[in-house]
Amino acid sequence: MTSPTRTKASLIDQNWRSDAVWAARLASDRARAAHNQTAAQRSVTATVLERALSQGAEAVALTGSTARNRRTAISDLDIHIVGSRPRFEDLNEGLDLYATSADVLWERLRAGDDFIQWTLRFGCILVDHDVFRPALAEIVETGLWPDPQRKRDRAKELLAFAERIIATGDLDAAQDQTRAALTTAARWLLLANGEFPLSRDELSDQVLDLGCFDLAAALSRLIHADPTLQELATGIEIGRLVISLPPRRARRAALAR
Repeated sequence: MTSPTRTKASLIDQNWRSDAVWAARLASDRARAAHNQTAAQRSVTATVLERALSQGAEAVALTGSTARNRRTAISDLDIHIVGSRPRFEDLNEGLDLYATSADVLWERLRAGDDFIQWTLRFGCILVDHDVFRPALAEIVETGLWPDPQRKRDRAKELLAFAERIIATGDLDAAQDQTRAALTTAARWLLLANGEFPLSRDELSDQVLDLGCFDLAAALSRLIHADPTLQELATGIEIGRLVISLPPRRARRAALAR
């Protein structure tokens, strides 16, 4: 789908077919990746990059909260690989590797996948053999935008699952599942209102800017505090209310006091 009306200009809106623009992006991304990681993380990333390239990877990017310099205590080190997944079990850092072929990347991008667009928009591109660059150009030239309905459908599933976990009384698992559910609901809300979701640590501020105070507060506690089972159950109510409403009305969704 094409983008709904966006509220602000995006850094993605550049001529990515220009060699000078692309060279500047790569230089900036590599410097940002180095700055945003600890020495240990840089070593792990370099090892993954070396192994991926030795297996013929076409592109590699550092993505997720590390790329945005917004890591939290629950953050992984996220790496996006266009190619086969290298072994990484011997590496000490918490790693989350997303690997796919170039054909699948294009298929998912055009089908409205938001993760691939996230990497292209905000990730630190470390290596690219003509995969990420043309994908970025297509986003700009066609106005390609992730499909919010995919997030809404997924949020419904995750909210139902989180509710079942809350009922078991397993607080740690319930926090994890409620966090995933409300994060997905927030991503739907933002995408449906023309805002591209940033890293998980930034979502509560983005949602707050839209005026959805209850969801923003629930997200913030899930990321920075230790909510109780009752608070998690309330979070599920908030998430369900948000995704039940049209996008504009959902911006002001609030539970009855």
